[in-house]
Amino acid sequence: MSAMDFAGRVAVVTGAGGGLGREYSRALAARGAAVIVNDLGGSTTGEGASTGYADRVVEEIRGAGGRAAANYDSVATPEGGAAIIRSALDHFGRIDIVINNAGNQRNVRFGELTEQDIDAVYAVHVKGVFFVTQPAYRLMKQQGYGRIVLVSSQSGIFGNPIRSNYGSAKTAMIGLMNVVAQEAPPGVVINCVFPNAVGGRLGGKPGDVRPDADFLAAAAKKVPHYIAGMQPSFVAPLVTYLASEKCTTSQNMYSVLGGKYSRIFVGLTHGWYQAGETPPTAEEIEVHLGQIDDLSTFDVPKSGLDEMDTVIALQQRLKKSAG
Repeated sequence: MSAMDFAGRVAVVTGAGGGLGREYSRALAARGAAVIVNDLGGSTTGEGASTGYADRVVEEIRGAGGRAAANYDSVATPEGGAAIIRSALDHFGRIDIVINNAGNQRNVRFGELTEQDIDAVYAVHVKGVFFVTQPAYRLMKQQGYGRIVLVSSQSGIFGNPIRSNYGSAKTAMIGLMNVVAQEAPPGVVINCVFPNAVGGRLGGKPGDVRPDADFLAAAAKKVPHYIAGMQPSFVAPLVTYLASEKCTTSQNMYSVLGGKYSRIFVGLTHGWYQAGETPPTAEEIEVHLGQIDDLSTFDVPKSGLDEMDTVIALQQRLKKSAG
């Protein structure tokens, strides 16, 4: 097993001033990458700004002998996203890795969400990923190499209370990954990570009032060392791998939770097929719902065309069993 070497590679990590982003930046720099540490320095709700967060991480990296430069632009505008990538070119001459980690939260119950709560979260988590990744992706296509890591959330695929704006924004990462992975040329890889961590401005810490506080408290009692496994340092190794030359698979989703690393996938059951040209009635759907819902057999399409292939495959299986 050879060590993963990032010498000569240049990475941009957004939201890198603390928590997960800080760990990603330090891990890449420790293996030789030059890192643009981007952080607006705002509050957890996305308000305000400060240079201190990014500067501290840069000082840590440089103090350990690594290469890093700070950037304070907002991901939430096209100008900010372009400036972040331009910073990598200005300081280090290229861009090889983008880790989209910047985030904010405005956690309220669904019925109480305001337009501002929705817009503020979507501006960072959805538009921000487009604005940062697009200029980097164009350069990666030209050079024939790139690693893009989208940071989603458990809330975006499994859901958590009081996070409808945040969870739905994080679900957008899945759709974006699927499309970019199919468009990207060989050498440009995009994957999605679903980190679960305490600490940092968004992650909070044990004892904080937060939507999943009861979940964390129960887990800490049931699983020994669970909270230890929720530290950002447990997420960084997976992200480091996804950002490396060793990672050649694209369009995959991975979860890190309490020290457990898992592949997440979106599948569909083999379901029920209505042969012929006559659509079924709603009553027939009800009758066959058990077969439609049956999770014992399933497919994992990698594209819309792949899903069409599952219908063809089912038709062929039915013909074979009937013949």
